[in-house]
Amino acid sequence: MRRLVFLLLLAGIAFPAIAEKKAAIEKVTVAQLEQALAAAQSKTDAEVAQQLSGMELAERLSTATLKRLDAALPGEKARQALLILADSSAFLDPPAAEIPADPMPDPAETRKMLVALVNYVNTTARQLPNLLAERDTTGFEDRPQEDVQGETGLTTLIYLPLHFVGKSSVVVTYRDHREVVDEKAAKALKHGPQISGLATSGEFGPILSRVLADAIQGKITWGRWEEGAEGKEAVFHYVVPREKSHYEVQFCCVVNGFSSAGQPEMEVFKENAAYHGELAFDPASGTILRITAEADLLPNELVSRAGMIVEYAPVEIGGKSFVGPAKSVSILLAHTATHEGAYSRSDYKGSAKTFLNDVVFGKYRRFGSEMRILTGDSEAPNQSSGPAAADAPYAAPPRAPTH
Repeated sequence: MRRLVFLLLLAGIAFPAIAEKKAAIEKVTVAQLEQALAAAQSKTDAEVAQQLSGMELAERLSTATLKRLDAALPGEKARQALLILADSSAFLDPPAAEIPADPMPDPAETRKMLVALVNYVNTTARQLPNLLAERDTTGFEDRPQEDVQGETGLTTLIYLPLHFVGKSSVVVTYRDHREVVDEKAAKALKHGPQISGLATSGEFGPILSRVLADAIQGKITWGRWEEGAEGKEAVFHYVVPREKSHYEVQFCCVVNGFSSAGQPEMEVFKENAAYHGELAFDPASGTILRITAEADLLPNELVSRAGMIVEYAPVEIGGKSFVGPAKSVSILLAHTATHEGAYSRSDYKGSAKTFLNDVVFGKYRRFGSEMRILTGDSEAPNQSSGPAAADAPYAAPPRAPTH
């Protein structure tokens, strides 16, 4: 049975020991954010970035509004600060102005929309051809305040808010309804400091079918109407209890004691979690436009928060229009620090660290090749005989989606 897996890979990450103290955060609405940016047009890139880092949104900043505001910013620092602000708000409700006052649909209309939703999910994976796409990931992390014992004594690391830690670009291959990352192509595409924290995948198909199947086994209720980029959207809420869930949170890795040779014994934290979220879709066709999934975790667990949102949009592949992933946001909160001298999993109760990934998908193209058969009496020896079947069966091993 396929599971949704939230996988966090940690490597040795060194941070400077000097930073500013944690500043007070101002909660703002999207309208107040727009007003603040309009009044900051004469400020430098660094000044705008500092202003944005002192804000927290109380409602969701849509991708369309993010793009519009981003275009008017003075530089890269301000753009990263705005992206952190927007992604951190991804699981919130939209502004009241983006919620139409239309009446709630009656039970018959709600059932009709649910049927359209199920039909769409059952067909969308079959409609997508074998394809290649680029996944561009921007990683952000914060740094909790903690005391670290070093060779020269105790060092106090002061809190750092969410900040840029790296970028990566990889080619995603979608073949025979399975998603794989082309590692060879990834080596050629990677640039800049690489991300060693949160790793995501599974946006092509598995998350749609798995979440909807779990939600049907759990509970789906009407949520609200929303004004989307292309018109009115319907939103369903869903809740999946743990016994019906296929959402597995994984955290790699924690020290759980030492071997007889004195080597640390590492293990992966795994937990099958209840979860909840939203499905935003076209009420007429059932086309899913946004899906969210948030694990229900205890606040003092090793991993105390895990969530993912995927947005979908029309993409052109081989001259035809399909609906594919356009953007995703993943967030994870984990207690990565142990108490002094403690090594079991239960001792990872220090300050919690936040990992945030912003992922953009693009450069879609059909997966396949062309071949030519040349004969002595060919009228056009340089004429291609046509593309080989891009959707030919591919015997790939089963792979659980991760996100």
